[in-house]
Amino acid sequence: MALYVNGEKIEESAIKEEVEQMRPHYQQVFRDQTPEEQEARLWEWARENVIEKVLVKQAAKADPRPINPEEVEKSFKDLKKRHGGDKAFYKQLGLKPEDDPKIKEDLELQMRVERLFKENIKDLPEPTEEEAREYYDSHIDEFMTPEQVRAAHIVKHVDGTRSQPQAYKEILEVQKKLEEGAIFEELADRESDCPGNGGDLGYFTRGQMVQEFEDAVFALQIGQVSGIIHSSYGYHIAKLYDRRPPQPIPFEQVKDQILEYLKREKEEKKNEEFIDQLKEKAVIEEK
Repeated sequence: MALYVNGEKIEESAIKEEVEQMRPHYQQVFRDQTPEEQEARLWEWARENVIEKVLVKQAAKADPRPINPEEVEKSFKDLKKRHGGDKAFYKQLGLKPEDDPKIKEDLELQMRVERLFKENIKDLPEPTEEEAREYYDSHIDEFMTPEQVRAAHIVKHVDGTRSQPQAYKEILEVQKKLEEGAIFEELADRESDCPGNGGDLGYFTRGQMVQEFEDAVFALQIGQVSGIIHSSYGYHIAKLYDRRPPQPIPFEQVKDQILEYLKREKEEKKNEEFIDQLKEKAVIEEK
């Protein structure tokens, strides 16, 4: 059976194309579903997306106001420029110069759709600072600095000048000196392959250091010296100086970000309501 939206036939290929565009994100988000459930829901959502797109395009086409041909021409030139010029544009998209009228027609329709949505939200009030503060307070977990640690290290690199066994032998000698009471910072300046400042790496968060080193350092207590850590760089011994727990980012630093988010959210909601109104009036049939 074929799908019709206000008398316009929707080819199954359009829904299939929407399915394939949605599939990577959908499968990642809904990993807990069986493959059969995923496929059924994916086709259902793709069908609804296509219906909504068709309804919006129909509404845009129904607006009698023209789009300035010069704006369409400029948009077409900009499109080709973004693809590297005329020759690259046609080659990358598998098109020919004789396809230009259809491309411009599509661009004009896109501009009509953009105008439709822009006018739909033009009277929306801007979000207030009070709304932003309320969002901040109720979503404080979204505005936390990550945990930070301050550590120093002594490292023996494994590279073209030193083999892994040799590097391990040298770090064992460093470890022995530490056990005999040597001062960590003095050894770092004297024997580390990264000398200076007592081996101090400053403050850092998870994701900034190589994984093996990071895991070991974040597990230390303040003042504690690690055992030998093997990483892709070689062998390390680390010392933890300080730990900063997650802290809320001050509201003033994220206020503009929240206001922008709330603005987009209001616009999306208003446009979704507009699409719902189109669906309520539409004749959607399968025959």
